[in-house]
Amino acid sequence: MLKVRQAVLEDIPAIVALYDGIIERFQAQTGTAAWRKGVYPTEAHFRESIQAGTLYVGELEGKLAAGMIVTQGTDKSYGDAPWRVDALDEETAVIHTLGVSSDFSGLGVARQMVEGAVALARGRGWKALRLDVLEGNEPALRLYERAGFVYIEAKKIWYESTGLASFLLYEYAV
Repeated sequence: MLKVRQAVLEDIPAIVALYDGIIERFQAQTGTAAWRKGVYPTEAHFRESIQAGTLYVGELEGKLAAGMIVTQGTDKSYGDAPWRVDALDEETAVIHTLGVSSDFSGLGVARQMVEGAVALARGRGWKALRLDVLEGNEPALRLYERAGFVYIEAKKIWYESTGLASFLLYEYAV
């Protein structure tokens, strides 16, 4: 069973290696560069997220299998999306940068990470989890829809790693 826990600074080398592998695999499979080494996510970003207490990792068989960032409040780049859950900003959170090592693909690790985010949200009294998925990222879309996330709308968002691109916004009522 996957153990989801808050990351610590000692995890940095393994986290960087995990995401480097995820980036290589994603680019090879899709031909797109949604994440790019040296641009996003970076070691500096992981350090900041650990210090903020927002980076979580999943361990399986004693190895780092997955990672994600969960931040309180709705991402400002989502603008005035027509959210279904009526909640104050501090009653929401966003899942970012969810990724799974290819060594553990097909084992339900991503689903367990999402379940970990839902448990975190419940424990903190948040009313909604929100996220964005790059349009065309079919594995992520399937994951979130199967986990109970509801499509809200498509939105053009600029990120350093993608430039201006079309993202699909999703929400989960906690």
